[in-house]
Amino acid sequence: MDPELRLSYMKYVARTAGGLINEALGRGLKVNYKNDGSIVTSADLRVRDFVREAFTREFSECGLLTEESEDSLERLTKKGVIIVDEVDGSNELRKGGSDFSFQCAYVENGIPTIGLICEPHKNRMYFALKGGKAYLVERETQPIELPSLERVAWENVLVGHHRNGRDHRRLYRLLGIPENRIVTSGSMGTRMVQAATRDIHLYVSFTRRLKEWDIAAGQVLLESLGFSVTDVYGKQLEYNKRNPITQNGILVVHPDIKRVTLKKLSSCYDQVLF
Repeated sequence: MDPELRLSYMKYVARTAGGLINEALGRGLKVNYKNDGSIVTSADLRVRDFVREAFTREFSECGLLTEESEDSLERLTKKGVIIVDEVDGSNELRKGGSDFSFQCAYVENGIPTIGLICEPHKNRMYFALKGGKAYLVERETQPIELPSLERVAWENVLVGHHRNGRDHRRLYRLLGIPENRIVTSGSMGTRMVQAATRDIHLYVSFTRRLKEWDIAAGQVLLESLGFSVTDVYGKQLEYNKRNPITQNGILVVHPDIKRVTLKKLSSCYDQVLF
């Protein structure tokens, strides 16, 4: 299928999913707990059912991997896989916060090539094709091309950080980044958008809890803008793995500071636990 046609359908899915999230909020959110202790909301489940039907019908040749659906390893035999996070930031959604989104990516031969992040409460959607430009759509207007990156020096770097992630504050102290240059948020999708909108220049996490659906869409978006998105060692991230967990964390970094960031990180590896 032509990438533009695939992107067009994925935008339809993202807009519809965003509407379902808003509807679920309007009706009163129901919350349950999964076996791992994380929450799943009625919004997650409504979007899951819609996404499964929509992509199975139109992209029957592709595998499907989503946070809330039972994983089928048949996807490992497919050239193309759709990866979805129904609601990235379910805790934020439950608490009435604003750091949540719908994320959707198309991965071909292990490489994400289409990415969309939809923020339904803000009527915003960001999207990109690998090797192309990155765009923002607000309130059904025509897409606006996101501008190229501006230059940044290490002493001016702004760093993304999970609002509840105390361990990573220790990492940033080791890197010599002062507290007033740390920008907090409540979800991975929000941090990806913060990088796209120049609110941060760097995000690093040594966690082994990130899943492919947390980062695939954002990787396409940010690489289209010139960011580097790798593991913490600067190695390429892999997708559509049997176990969809990032084993070596994630590093999102502005190209101007990539070399110095990796050099500083190399002195911290033995002091930071995954």
